Amino acid sequence: MVELSYRPLSKLALASRSSGARAEAPVHLWELPRRTMVTLRLDPRDTGLVDRAETALGLALPRQPNTLTTDANDGFVLWTSPDEFMIDLPGDPVAQGAAAEGAAARIEALSGALAADFASVVEVSDQMAGIGLGGSHWREVWSKVSALDLHESQFAPGACAQTLAAKSNVLLYAPDLRGDGVGQIRLYTRRSFSQYLFLRLEDAAQEYGLTLQAY
Repeated sequence: MVELSYRPLSKLALASRSSGARAEAPVHLWELPRRTMVTLRLDPRDTGLVDRAETALGLALPRQPNTLTTDANDGFVLWTSPDEFMIDLPGDPVAQGAAAEGAAARIEALSGALAADFASVVEVSDQMAGIGLGGSHWREVWSKVSALDLHESQFAPGACAQTLAAKSNVLLYAPDLRGDGVGQIRLYTRRSFSQYLFLRLEDAAQEYGLTLQAY
């Protein structure tokens, strides 16, 4: 039996290649900590269903497509398709600890609240790997791997999108809802594509100056 690595980017040895503080380089590229990722499917026009979901989850659902909502504990809900949302909560579902237990309790409450409804709640944490991209030149780096325009006039804080980047399906969002501009983005892709995507971003950032960080 082939044992899968707990961390999909472990073969890149990021810990040994980490370099400098983020503030000192035009581009920052890092491995995001593992989080609890769950797809929620329901009809957003059903206000009663939405209310039950929000009450159980303790987090409002976005009211506009391709946007997100957040809470004080770094939890997010992204509206990714007409009847689908991605829930992104702190806490590694494999590890133990308060964050993981809190996320599990919220998802269990959500599943219970919607059990009798035409809705689905599916954990996809094991499928996903996260990459952080930031710095003053992150948009230039992004433009080398994807045709999606993330200019500040098109992609504001609180936005999310799905697209292709370096031949990989990517879910991305700007986590800072309160900033004057997008200083970083979070990228989530299938774990089988994550190493390739990271290396493509790393190569694209070389001309600007780069720091690498593991979590």
